[in-house]
Amino acid sequence: MEWDQASYAFDNALAVQRARLRALEATLDAGTFRHLNAIGVGPRWRCLEVGTGGGSVAAWLAERVGPDGEVLATDLDVTVARERVHPALTFQVHDLRTDPLPEGHFDLVHARLLVAWLSERQHVLQRLVRSLAPGGWLLVEELDFVSVVAAENGDSADLDVFVRVLDAHLAVLQDRHGFDPCYGRRLTADLEAAGCEVIDCEGRAAVWRGGGDGMRLWRLTFLQLRAAMIAAGLPAVDIDRAIELCDDPTVSFVAPLAMAARGRRAAP
Repeated sequence: MEWDQASYAFDNALAVQRARLRALEATLDAGTFRHLNAIGVGPRWRCLEVGTGGGSVAAWLAERVGPDGEVLATDLDVTVARERVHPALTFQVHDLRTDPLPEGHFDLVHARLLVAWLSERQHVLQRLVRSLAPGGWLLVEELDFVSVVAAENGDSADLDVFVRVLDAHLAVLQDRHGFDPCYGRRLTADLEAAGCEVIDCEGRAAVWRGGGDGMRLWRLTFLQLRAAMIAAGLPAVDIDRAIELCDDPTVSFVAPLAMAARGRRAAP
């Protein structure tokens, strides 16, 4: 299966996307691992990670479940993720919307920054819940851009440019690819509607400063969406200035909220 630009904006086969996936991991993995630790993932667990991206979470899970466990990591493109190797870890090219998925099998299902891209969200969440064994855990993480504001005073013209580019890149992702920048706040209701018993939902945020992992993530995102933003009417000079500002340590923004909802499939 080839990368589908209509459903996802970033091509994992590109070098810039490889770097972007590593920036995502550097920014988000610590929070994800904390939630997985709280769930208690351990030896012999059977785990499914959908939308594995660069594969760092799948590799972490494989270490936790050990040689007698199972980690199936899926994505539309596993080019980067396949660099991770572990006896318990298997990668599979898989479209969660349509391809077969075992039911009642997994002790844990994890999805990060995936569901907000899909128009068939409720259908996908129902499939994930059904893939869990009774009592199995579901952890879904999505962003909510409600928190994104400048973290400190700086050059007002530069901050205005950066905000325009932030808004423009979200508009491109929303209009062309169906991404919902506010989906994090909807996680709990959607999981419950899908038949999951939600245990809790937590949002975490940080301040991203120019030159750090978070701003590097935005720089690599803007680079890949540059042509699309120009086509949508944003001046190239604005985009290029925002890309420069991502490396400026005097520029800082509050990051999007990383919302993490965890729940369980009820026992029969």
